[in-house]
Parts: sequence; structure tokens; C-alpha cells
Amino acid sequence: VGGGSNAMGIFTEFLPDADVQLVGVEPAGRGLDTPDHAATMTLGTKGAIHGFICYNLQDEKGEPLPVYSIASGLDYPGVGPQHCYLKDVGRVQYEAVTDDECLDAFMALSRTEGIIPALESAHALAYAMKLAKTMSPEQNILVNLSGRGDKDIGTVADLSGEDFYDRPSMRGLTVKGGDAKP
Repeated sequence: VGGGSNAMGIFTEFLPDADVQLVGVEPAGRGLDTPDHAATMTLGTKGAIHGFICYNLQDEKGEPLPVYSIASGLDYPGVGPQHCYLKDVGRVQYEAVTDDECLDAFMALSRTEGIIPALESAHALAYAMKLAKTMSPEQNILVNLSGRGDKDIGTVADLSGEDFYDRPSMRGLTVKGGDAKP
């Protein structure tokens, strides 16, 4: 299970092994039924963006739509051509998880293992946690944790309502998905 910009790297080694199920995870944000997501593989259509053809979130004129993700590395209306190809040939399954699922996974890994994942990676972890409930004890999941979550601590603190020293809202700033508090 891969999420974030480094998912292609972990997939590469497993592509030839048809017995390995590959899953890419993208942000459903506040829900796929809202405009507040960046689920390009789930809801996008093929079109040109930044000089190449890929699945992207676009309007009827082919212009990129505004996208949203609490993970800054996933806040983009398109996806790389390699992932588009892997979707088209059916080699990789793409799933989307919400902000709430992402935050729950972030907290679960941080509290149980002491590993603070990047929010990008926490998307993959959230899907893996759901998938694990459907698997037998003999099956395994490998999750790509592609970044450190210390960069996301202030955002997580603001969005979860936790008391945290010098978080952005204490300075009158807002974070994605949250409002500044007085």
C-alpha cells in the first residue's frame, strides 16, 4: 500500500509479481461527495495538465479544478503518467481515504509505535488499517512510509483540537482544514 509522492518507488520492485496486490491511496479530503478532495485517480478524467496527459480533476473546459488535502504533498489536481498507466492496465488499485481516517491513522501509529508518519503516508496507513480487517493472519501488508510527520504536528494539533505549544493558530494563522482561533 503506497501513498504520497514516493508510492511509485515502492511499487517498482513488485510490478512483475502478479501475486502482489498493489494499492495506491489518495486523499478523499472532506469526502468524495464534496469539492474538498484531491482524488484524481478515483474521480479524475484524462486531460492535459502542466504539459502531459494524465488523470486530473478538471472542469468541462479542461481547466484544473481547485483541490484539497490536509497533506500538502497530495494537494495537486493531477497524477504522474506512470500511475495513470498502471491504473489503465489494471495493475494497481487506487483507493481514497478521508481527512478523518488519515488523522486517526496518524494518531494510531504515533501512539502505538512511536512513529510519527507524514500526513501523506498516513493516507496509506489508513487504508491498510481498513484492509487488514478483511485479511487472514497468513496475509501481509507492506505500507510505504515515505516521510517524517514532525512537519505535520502543528496541523494535526490544530485539526484534532489538542493543546500544543506554538501551533499555527496560536499565532493567528490558519492551517488547511482549520480556522484560526482567537
